[in-house]
Amino acid sequence: MCNNKPINSRVPRLTSQRIKRAMQINLFELIKIFIEIVESGSFTRAAENLQIHRPAVTKALQQLEQHSGVRLLQRTTRQINLTPEGEDFYQRSKPLLAQADDLLESFAPDRPLSGQLRVDMPISFAALRVVPNLPDFYRMHPNIEIILSCSDRRRNMLREGLDCVLRMGELEDGDYISRPLGNIDMLTCASPGYLAAHGRLDTLEDLQHHQAVNWVNNSSRQSMPWIFKTETGTAEIHPPGKLVMDNSEAYIVAGLAGLGLLQGMRFFLQPYLDSGRLVEVLPNYPVPHRKLSLLYPHRHLSRKVRAFAEWLEALLRKS
Repeated sequence: MCNNKPINSRVPRLTSQRIKRAMQINLFELIKIFIEIVESGSFTRAAENLQIHRPAVTKALQQLEQHSGVRLLQRTTRQINLTPEGEDFYQRSKPLLAQADDLLESFAPDRPLSGQLRVDMPISFAALRVVPNLPDFYRMHPNIEIILSCSDRRRNMLREGLDCVLRMGELEDGDYISRPLGNIDMLTCASPGYLAAHGRLDTLEDLQHHQAVNWVNNSSRQSMPWIFKTETGTAEIHPPGKLVMDNSEAYIVAGLAGLGLLQGMRFFLQPYLDSGRLVEVLPNYPVPHRKLSLLYPHRHLSRKVRAFAEWLEALLRKS
């Protein structure tokens, strides 16, 4: 028979006696170790990241499971998996731990920010905007360690242990809070070799006689429409093409190779426009700005994420 009870109802509540015993062994630290195990995917990596001995990691998990009264992880020789109770415990303890950290920091507002900040952002934005300017951020916050992953795909922030994610364009529904950072200029272009082989474009109707290098929507796995401003509003067009991609670096290589038209961020394409390796097309049909947003997994915004967001906003204003 199928059990339709929600996960929360199957997780035993912590009694006052259990809470008291857990506090005696520093529940705060046990939860931090548990979260690190989940996010690193390994007891050994968790120990290395926390700079403690591996047996201490194992013991901490055992104590947390003993005092919560549930098994949190299933361990095999090759991997660890969260139990349903462990998944629920993780989802609820992650924001609480962040709030506790920030609560302690709020009573010492002049104390320098420190610790790790886990961030994910598009490859092109990281390479051309963020990483070259990180020395400025570290001059203001020398004690923060940024763990930066670069991808153009949707990420599960809580499950992957990310503090914030930088994303461009319209946002899909999800369990996150968004903070707008600014707008990104866009354009349409192609290589001179492609235009020599396929002819110039003067109107949007000409797109149907050309090839585009299209970009995939990682949720629907469908090609994203190309958007243009017109005299009557905006037009969404699905130009024909034989190549669909989800990596910005490979995307631009495809355009340079003459595989089709590109539509992308101006700051990313500008060096190739300046060198003549790409040429802007359809200038009379500009591409609308795309929004840049910082996403974080719960309403509580930590001081580290706030500092990073404010630095990004200032960086965009200078661009």
